[in-house]
Amino acid sequence: MTFVTSSRKPSSEVRKLAKEIAFALDLPYTQRGKVGLRMMDAKDSIIIFLSNAKRGDMLFDLTVSGKIVFSMLITDVLMSERIGPFRRGFIIRERELHDALSLHLPVIFDAEAPGPIVFSGTQKIQYILQVAI
Repeated sequence: MTFVTSSRKPSSEVRKLAKEIAFALDLPYTQRGKVGLRMMDAKDSIIIFLSNAKRGDMLFDLTVSGKIVFSMLITDVLMSERIGPFRRGFIIRERELHDALSLHLPVIFDAEAPGPIVFSGTQKIQYILQVAI
């Protein structure tokens, strides 16, 4: 099973983004409480983990069977009204990023995307994630 979670004491921004990512990828969002990631990983094989980083940035880690297979720093989150139709998954502009995530998550490559990672959230919101790998 795949799910999205956040750090034990996430900021409201991290918690909101984690829930929006879970919605966009059609995955459950799981609150950790006091449960460690290793305990959660015993039951589930793929975890998307969001946490606070320095200077207001966020850290996105993708773990498979207890090992981090991909990590990126989310440096900015841009939100706008979604004009087009709702689409599940991440729309990714960079081929390297697409190749790294496509093994584990629903992603679509689009060289014309308005940002490195774009996804449709709730309330007709479109998210654009500026990232550093």
